[in-house]
Amino acid sequence: MPVKKRKRSTPASGQKPVIRCVIFDLDDTLYDCMGQRVRPAHRHAAQAMVDAGLKAKVDAVYRARMRAFHKDPMLVHIDAEVCRQFHADNPEKITAAARDAYFHCPVGKLTLFPGTRPLLRLLKKNGVRAFIVSFGEPAIQRAKVKALGLDQEPAVEAVFYADRDRLLTKEAAFRKIQKMTRLPAAQILVVGDRPMSEIRAGKELGMHTVRIHRGEFVSQFPAGAEEEPDYVVRNISKVRKLPFEFASALL
Repeated sequence: MPVKKRKRSTPASGQKPVIRCVIFDLDDTLYDCMGQRVRPAHRHAAQAMVDAGLKAKVDAVYRARMRAFHKDPMLVHIDAEVCRQFHADNPEKITAAARDAYFHCPVGKLTLFPGTRPLLRLLKKNGVRAFIVSFGEPAIQRAKVKALGLDQEPAVEAVFYADRDRLLTKEAAFRKIQKMTRLPAAQILVVGDRPMSEIRAGKELGMHTVRIHRGEFVSQFPAGAEEEPDYVVRNISKVRKLPFEFASALL
């Protein structure tokens, strides 16, 4: 996929924006969540729907969930479609059970994308501060970070956990990081896969944004200019080749 650029102002004509802090999303940005987590999570949710009273076999519910997923990956669509298809007597109860199971699917072995650690190490070498902001059930997200070895990665300064109850949103986490680093938004880069989530939050704060166009939400289109990233790349390894100047945050 060619790199896509959205027009925005730069410090001077032909001059690369200086980046002294990078904020990464976790799922489908630093590792293959779609390949390693999404399908098991949907099977876990299918089992929970049957246990909650949906009159169907687990395999049939799982297949229905995946068909719905390929039309629209948002859980609100998937759960509603499955409840409709199997004539759920209590869709609210069954949906709540499915949602809870999806976000609590046990974490097994996980592997980073090949380009993740080299990029993190490059940023560290250049004195660029790197943070991770993940979304989901905090305990499960912490388990993912541990399984990926990112809790022991010296190139990652801190990990923030945005949650479903919105006790901490991604935008609030980004604000915290900006306050910690004391850097202007123009020197911060946000890298993630979801236009309506981290890309939108980063743009609202005036930060640079890069979308990793793959994974669970690859079919999701920006809802408007507020969700259009500055660049779109297929792999995390391509971020280092974008026209940014990665420089020490100590300058």
